[in-house]
Amino acid sequence: MSRAHWPAKDPAEVLVATFDYASEINAGETIASALVTCSVLAGTDPTPAAVLSGSAAISAGTVLQPFQGGIDGVSYTLRCAATLSPSGRVLVLAATLPVRGA
Repeated sequence: MSRAHWPAKDPAEVLVATFDYASEINAGETIASALVTCSVLAGTDPTPAAVLSGSAAISAGTVLQPFQGGIDGVSYTLRCAATLSPSGRVLVLAATLPVRGA
């Protein structure tokens, strides 16, 4: 698993997370499905899943996940598990997302 550290976002911003698997995918494999989750890394948010906005989209070797809101002062982990076809391999990328008011 690889973990990135994204720059802080303001709670008012609506952005799209890009999880890039292109360098990990073997010839003949494609991303068949992806599951993105959000959890609290530091701070308090009783509903961290509310940071995710809609479903993830798969575009070639990347997974795109819209996200929004968050609580000022909380840091989140966004985690994406991509299942590859036809191999069935599962690749995981994660990122730390700090939310800070501008």
